[in-house]
Amino acid sequence: MNNSDRLDNFRSPSAPETSDDSLLTSRVRITAWCLLSVAGLIDAVFSRHAMQADGVSYLDMGDALVRGDWKMAINGYWSPLYPWLQGVVLRLLKPSTYSEFTVVHFVNFLIYLFALSCFDFLLQAAVTDRLGSGDAPRGRMGLPKWAVFAVGYAVFLWSSLSLITLERVGPDLLMAGFLYLATGLLLRLWARPRSYWLFIALGAVFGLGYLAKAPVLPLSFLFLAVAWILAGDWRRATPRVLAATVVFLAVSSPWVVALSRAKGHFTFGDSGKDNYVFLINHVPPRWYSEELGTAGGHYLHPVRKTFDAPPVYEFAAPIRGTIPVWYDPSYWADGATPRVSLKQELSIVRRWAMFYVDSLFTEQAGLLVGFVVLCLMVGRGFVLEQLAARWPVWAIGLAGLGMYAMVYVERRYVGEFFALLWVGLFSGLKMPPGREGQRLVPIVTFAVVLVMAIPVARSVAPHLIDISKGQPNVQWQVAQELDALGVMPGDRVGRIGGWFGPGWARLLGVTVVAEVPDANTNNFWCEKPEVQAEVIDAFRRIGVTAIVAMRSPLDVVFVPGPDWRKLGDGTYYALRLAPKSAN
Repeated sequence: MNNSDRLDNFRSPSAPETSDDSLLTSRVRITAWCLLSVAGLIDAVFSRHAMQADGVSYLDMGDALVRGDWKMAINGYWSPLYPWLQGVVLRLLKPSTYSEFTVVHFVNFLIYLFALSCFDFLLQAAVTDRLGSGDAPRGRMGLPKWAVFAVGYAVFLWSSLSLITLERVGPDLLMAGFLYLATGLLLRLWARPRSYWLFIALGAVFGLGYLAKAPVLPLSFLFLAVAWILAGDWRRATPRVLAATVVFLAVSSPWVVALSRAKGHFTFGDSGKDNYVFLINHVPPRWYSEELGTAGGHYLHPVRKTFDAPPVYEFAAPIRGTIPVWYDPSYWADGATPRVSLKQELSIVRRWAMFYVDSLFTEQAGLLVGFVVLCLMVGRGFVLEQLAARWPVWAIGLAGLGMYAMVYVERRYVGEFFALLWVGLFSGLKMPPGREGQRLVPIVTFAVVLVMAIPVARSVAPHLIDISKGQPNVQWQVAQELDALGVMPGDRVGRIGGWFGPGWARLLGVTVVAEVPDANTNNFWCEKPEVQAEVIDAFRRIGVTAIVAMRSPLDVVFVPGPDWRKLGDGTYYALRLAPKSAN
């Protein structure tokens, strides 16, 4: 079969869709949209007071972008689109201090709906104009459209609420939406390779995707290469791919140029490099040591140690933000260069490959078993042929999983790639004719949907009880009580332990300028009162007006003195210091 015949088959559905199938598909879509929207809204409302260190940095960056403070806004670690969206909404709505994080999570919910819309576009592309490849004469038909939509929506629910989550304030769902949209466009242009507009749209989507999160950039070149292959007539496709590339560069290059000028060297973002240095080269706690493990170079802007044992580190300048040390981590990591060891890299890839395998046989077991059962129905002689039907979708999913496996994997990083993997696998299957297949497909589909959706529903349902009881806004309470202690917006504060919830600092408008790192927290609480007094004096000398600490449930050595004030829900403590200017 030549290439043009293959494309003609792709344009022709393998079998006409009956009115009953169309009605059932519509019902599945409407029901899924309602259920998924409600589930996302419940999760967003439950998480409305949550805030992480990453989120605080994004909000600070959004403020800088909206007010045009480009010196502060150009950030080598965080991408600009998500913080800009949050900054615009906060500027327009001007919420109270109490409601600020609620508005932020409302924006997250809107991004969730955007990702759902993009995923729906992908599913429609995946079930339209199926690749026949000669199946029609043998009477083979693709999975019913309603079955592909049902499994797909179950995968989206699981990947979005269990892996990526709405609780985290960050661009992961925004990036997922752009990847779903781009993959759907790939399938569309596979059927219509002569359309300039589809190529141009693909370039624009990837430009925006890069502005949402930097890892999209290397994936964009993979997508463009796949688009060139799918176009079939490569000579004629080249101008279209070049047009897509030009649009992509037009959207993304202003940020790349601004970032490269600010950093003094070409870069599209330093998060990947910095993560490799810290996570693969085993640099001791970020920026808190001159040792660089197996990495090369030396820190150009190390944080400043103001006390030795337990160590106190100060980072008030020149980076601004609520937490300067985490506002632009790439500044503090400047000078450290990654060193790649093949043996070490293979060990890392093996580690994360085992993580993926474990996930496949645990939380994704329902999808795996359902797919295997359907493959057995297809027959061994046809499995490879069916896998090829939607290879761009599952191949891109595998590529994304492989990209992260080379450095570091978190569940929220890979949710969309698992979703692409399963959509590509299920949407390409074609069933043999006969009543047995017609009976078994609904059973397998129903089982897969239940197995994937029930755990998510069980985790979301208790949120309704918590919401009905009313949830305390602990970060706001801490901010209010610090204000009552005399801590004012613009003040400098310190922390004992570096990674606990920092939302209170953002709400109060203070700057965390120094801390005892997490690894040394217990050292502080175990020290004699005289040594603790010296540490506190080290904070005071750099102009800190209060020190905030947090007690974890497993902390058995946390013994605050009588001068420490309990805050919020009782896990936060603060020590008010006499005001003193920094030296």
